[in-house]
Amino acid sequence: MQFARYLVCPERWEQLPADWAALFGRTSPLAVEVGFGNGEFLAWGACEHPDWNWVGFETSLTCVAKAGRKLTLTGAENIRLALADGRFALRELFPDESVERVFMHFPCPWPKTRHVERRVMDEDLALTLAAVLSPGGLFELTTDVLVYAQDAADHLAARGFRAAKPEVVAVSGPGTRYEAKWRAAGREIWRVTAERGSRGSTLRIAEGTMPHVRVAKTVTPGAVERLVGLRESWPGGAFVIRGVFLSPDEGTALLRTFATDEGFQQQYLLVVAREEEGTMVKLDGATVPFRTPAVKRSVAAVAATLEAA
Repeated sequence: MQFARYLVCPERWEQLPADWAALFGRTSPLAVEVGFGNGEFLAWGACEHPDWNWVGFETSLTCVAKAGRKLTLTGAENIRLALADGRFALRELFPDESVERVFMHFPCPWPKTRHVERRVMDEDLALTLAAVLSPGGLFELTTDVLVYAQDAADHLAARGFRAAKPEVVAVSGPGTRYEAKWRAAGREIWRVTAERGSRGSTLRIAEGTMPHVRVAKTVTPGAVERLVGLRESWPGGAFVIRGVFLSPDEGTALLRTFATDEGFQQQYLLVVAREEEGTMVKLDGATVPFRTPAVKRSVAAVAATLEAA
């Protein structure tokens, strides 16, 4: 577990966007990789550019562990890893014009028309990049699918990026396992490089404050159990309570909750805890999600429902 020193848990931070200079203990250019896989490129980048601060995001815990082991072998200290959706994290965790480079290597192309909305590189990511990249900052995408590269260049150009046409990476690319796999299969590797043009802006939805509500009465176990199925939806967001787990003394309950904000999905637990004077509704400390509007609304809705019970 030596690689744990590289891990950060941004969902627990009280300040968003983050102060990365304070987190690294120095002010240096920021480079971000969205979806770092097994960490081959991050390990190379951290060693090749020790004067930069590197941040990587991945949704696979297995990949985080593998990348951490690679970094431990290098001894690099200028890198942080987070288990988080890179698209969401890039938008929520970095101040405007604070990132010098963003890399994305071999994202799933989702080639079928009905799956286009699942692609990582879309109009929303282009908007985020236009906001967080510094003047002259660069975005680099590497893929084995030419159509994907062309679509990415079009999205970036539409947001004012100076995006070159996809070029074949003839000699060596990012050095990832996917590059090795696709080259062995005889596929061409394509790269899109885009420089930020006009400054963009994006709406951030996460905050660091921890939501909690006190209900001015002691609620019954039956009232808590009836919370299963409680849901709300609105344009861009929704939540639903899927399950309730009562403690043996029935003084505390955990609520299994699902929420979505603009397509960003989270699973977490809410706590309903009996107090001397009333009941507390809050997020469980073991499964702290990003505090998005849907998460906060779930806390408020549970409290309001119990208050009215």
